[in-house]
Amino acid sequence: MRKFLTSIVAFATVFLLFTPNAFAGQSVRDQVVDIAFDYSGSPYVYGGTSPSGFDCSGFTQYVFGKAGIDLNRTSRQQYTQGEYVSRSNLQKGDLVFFGSPIWHVGIYIGNNKMISAENPTDDITVASLTGYWGRNYSGAKRVIEERETVTESAVEELPAGEYHDVNKYHWAYDHISHLGETGIINGYEGSLFKPDNKVTRAEAATMLSIALDLPTSSHSEYSDVSSSHWASDYINGVTAKGYFSGYEDGTFKPDEPIERAEIAALFTRAFNLDASGSGSFADLSSDHWAYEDIQTLSASSIATGYSDNTFKPGKETIRSEFAVFLYRALYQ
Repeated sequence: MRKFLTSIVAFATVFLLFTPNAFAGQSVRDQVVDIAFDYSGSPYVYGGTSPSGFDCSGFTQYVFGKAGIDLNRTSRQQYTQGEYVSRSNLQKGDLVFFGSPIWHVGIYIGNNKMISAENPTDDITVASLTGYWGRNYSGAKRVIEERETVTESAVEELPAGEYHDVNKYHWAYDHISHLGETGIINGYEGSLFKPDNKVTRAEAATMLSIALDLPTSSHSEYSDVSSSHWASDYINGVTAKGYFSGYEDGTFKPDEPIERAEIAALFTRAFNLDASGSGSFADLSSDHWAYEDIQTLSASSIATGYSDNTFKPGKETIRSEFAVFLYRALYQ
């Protein structure tokens, strides 16, 4: 695998050149809710702060930390953070609190529901803010907007490998920081990394084409890739090499975010991965189109699954995930 080091480093450099500043990623609110559900299989453990077991505030602290937001340790301490928000104005990602004094905290997920670590006999639970929880509801705090404001307004330049929007609690902090320090990956103006920005199929095709110095082509096989598309020659070139293919309807969907399964297929083909594996993911059947590629990527320890034993092959790939894939390819 290391014989591809030069190509992968170039791949990372091109990755930055073809990710426009205005490219909108997943909102922090959606990210928080997604992360919470990623750990929904974790059990309740009093005093727990990790996926092996959470209590209510340990769960919220861990989830928000993965999204780059620092929370205090206990529910009462967390109630001192952020801005008060009325129940009628709740938004996804708000913290909801219960009891007087406060003895429970959860994450609002919309539709008058929350997700929290509440039951010693069960895993992370989704509950309605009615009945028992409605009677004990004390208030809500909003902490996400503070982080978004800092992220968008940050202008101070930080040392290489440090970013305003990736703190030490971010799940990919070590990988992003190391690649930044070594100059393999850089951020945006104002020392931002934008870890949640998604990567499109056109961008991936362009990065791969330039990184591997592939010949471009003006011959298009796709009905939605005209000669005027900014990445048309690159898309045509990687298609000719067999690294990319389109859809049954003759389209390429260049502006659609690339999914994890597609990344598995792309890396396996482009970097000639040959590790074999027989792992079992709960959401991946043997007849999935990318089954073998995902098994190979997993066996190569480049991309593994989630804590609930899923791979989420249809999940769109973001910059922080790509940084982790790259780090593993280089150093493992």
